[in-house]
Amino acid sequence: MSKNLNIFRIILATLILFIPLYPKFPLLSVNGTYVAIRLDDIVIAFSFLIWFIFQLKNKFPLFKQKITPLFIAYFIAILTSTLNAILVYQNTSPSILLLNTFRRFEYISLFFITIEGIKNIKDYFFPYIFSLIAMIGIAIYGYGQKFFLFPVISTMNEEFSKGQLLQMNVWTRISSTFAGHYDLAAYLSLVLIIIVSAAIITKNKWLKISSFVLFLVGFHLLTLTASRVSIFSFWGASIVAFILIRKYLWIIPVSLLVIFSIINSKDLNQRLLATIPALKIQIEKSKPSSTPTPTLIQPTPVVIAVTKPTKLTTPTPTVFRHPPEEEYIPVDADAGVARSGEIRFNVEWPRAITAFKKNPLLGTGLGSITLATDNDYLRNLGESGIFGFITFSIIFIYLYIKTFPLIIKRPKDLQSQLALIFFSVTICIFANAVFIDIFEASKVAYTIWIILALYYQILHLKK
Repeated sequence: MSKNLNIFRIILATLILFIPLYPKFPLLSVNGTYVAIRLDDIVIAFSFLIWFIFQLKNKFPLFKQKITPLFIAYFIAILTSTLNAILVYQNTSPSILLLNTFRRFEYISLFFITIEGIKNIKDYFFPYIFSLIAMIGIAIYGYGQKFFLFPVISTMNEEFSKGQLLQMNVWTRISSTFAGHYDLAAYLSLVLIIIVSAAIITKNKWLKISSFVLFLVGFHLLTLTASRVSIFSFWGASIVAFILIRKYLWIIPVSLLVIFSIINSKDLNQRLLATIPALKIQIEKSKPSSTPTPTLIQPTPVVIAVTKPTKLTTPTPTVFRHPPEEEYIPVDADAGVARSGEIRFNVEWPRAITAFKKNPLLGTGLGSITLATDNDYLRNLGESGIFGFITFSIIFIYLYIKTFPLIIKRPKDLQSQLALIFFSVTICIFANAVFIDIFEASKVAYTIWIILALYYQILHLKK
């Protein structure tokens, strides 16, 4: 058992480092979509193979886990939805439906792999240390993008997702090694809650100092992304964490840090000031406006040679340099925010609602309403229906039922405090999910299921 356990601890440490730090460079492009097969898919497939052999040798201890039947119910739901979409609706390519379904299995597989790497409370030290190391790497590359023209590998649109290396001159909304600034922001909002809470409760002086330093660095990166939803999700969830672990005084300095950062971030400040008027305009709109829709000017490479793949292809990286700074047209923050709201309210959300109305029970299949909905609740309902939504929600309800006695009593032992911290992280997840497809952004989704496995295990370890 110890030998196997050591293997899974190594695998877990590798995943915690590799997933956030390896850029999303595609290995193989899939026909009909710009979702690509990447090296992380291969690493996770290899990890899953080791896990499966372990399960086979030990007569599948997986089924001894109390939460496993809930996952089985969810898997049945999404498989039924996918088969229904392929056989009945036939509006979406079967390859896209199967690819998205397979990706969901892939993301969740990390939950069960992580469980095998955590068998006692001391094991939590190792994933935490490697998370700190990952934060160092993310910070180095993020600041490198902002100040030293480190290349960006983005999936923010179809052309960039083909593996083009972009060197930005004026892109202040950094993405570091992630596919876009929203992905980086969502990841940071989750991990920073764990880091700042751990820094507060740990008694190890050096770990406390290093955690606080990396928290400040990570939070600065979060402000550079200018993601309003992730910053406020972090703020609210961190306050919940401090209350639950009885560290009330820390609410003040962290809140002051957030407010100070918002005031001193020009991009974030402008976007926040534009949010309420833009939201009001979208709510008051009863029909399309006759005036031209403001568009968001995106940095565009000087030369782009595009060949649309008709089969699996191996992309070749190309470095594109952007024109000099004076050639850029300034982007109005009000226009950007209005455009963002308009896309959500008038296109993406109604599209998900329409998909849900077509089949309220099963939805129209995973991946059937394009790559972006910017609301994971509507996306879940539209793609997997009420069956998928309920079975997915029950997984979290189970964890919350187990956590409820701790929320009431709020004991001060380390195990209980860790459980309450992970509970607070789920609050941040759900807050992000209102405006971000957080369970579909691969780097963030992998991290979420690792965190949920750590949450599950801390609830079930003997004190």
